[in-house]
Amino acid sequence: MKKYLLNKSIAIFLLAVTFTSCDAILDQEEIDFGQGPVLAQFENSSITANFIKDGSTVSYDVPITIIGGRNEPLDVPVEVTISADASSTATAGVEYSLDNTKFTIPAGELSVNAVIKVNTSNLDPFDAKTLVLKIDSSSQGVSETNTTSVTLQAVCSLDLNNFLGSYTSTTAGVSKNSLVTLGSKPNSLLITTGSEKILVELNTDVTNPTITYVEEGAVLSVHASYGDIWATTISPALSTYNSCDFSMKLEYKRCVSIGCFAGSRITTMTKN
Repeated sequence: MKKYLLNKSIAIFLLAVTFTSCDAILDQEEIDFGQGPVLAQFENSSITANFIKDGSTVSYDVPITIIGGRNEPLDVPVEVTISADASSTATAGVEYSLDNTKFTIPAGELSVNAVIKVNTSNLDPFDAKTLVLKIDSSSQGVSETNTTSVTLQAVCSLDLNNFLGSYTSTTAGVSKNSLVTLGSKPNSLLITTGSEKILVELNTDVTNPTITYVEEGAVLSVHASYGDIWATTISPALSTYNSCDFSMKLEYKRCVSIGCFAGSRITTMTKN
């Protein structure tokens, strides 16, 4: 019995030593992922900025942020210097101006907005120019992804009457002729392709154009078992319009009274 107790005590002792040794090794190999460098970079690597072509000069914000460290604001300001990269297709003094190239992320903050001024009168709706901004230096560090591409896209004021007329509608590579007329609701258009009818509503923000579908009064077809099939909104952002060339991109679900068919239908509308 004494020999058994002695062996048991030795085993417990060795087990405790083993756990202590493992803890020590883990402590030695523990990595503090919050101690990396603090780097400045643009919040977005690319963006399309839409501007109404009305002759005005518009200020546009391009966010600069810091990453790394503990992913927390610093207790000191971060000074950042930027420039327009030579790869830009937009021209300074024509489509845009960059009056200030030095910006400060205040202590306790994670970001600051660089400001560009856009001359909307010199934007071409059908030939968008791109301004590539580059972070040249930072009082901390600079990220390897130190550029952002800002596409300066002109859009036109919305006039629903300009959308009326004949179109070529293409779905899954098959093109058909469609007729667009005014709809029964405000800011709505009725799209007729053969016997199919789609009633759409255009939002009035031409810098962020979206389309929603009105189910009543517009039937795509009639199913033998389920009755009327109509177009239903998936997300307004999936369907868009161009207020300058009056084209539309439609993406919707085909639904009946008891539910919707799988997948979505995508149709491009080009005015003839």
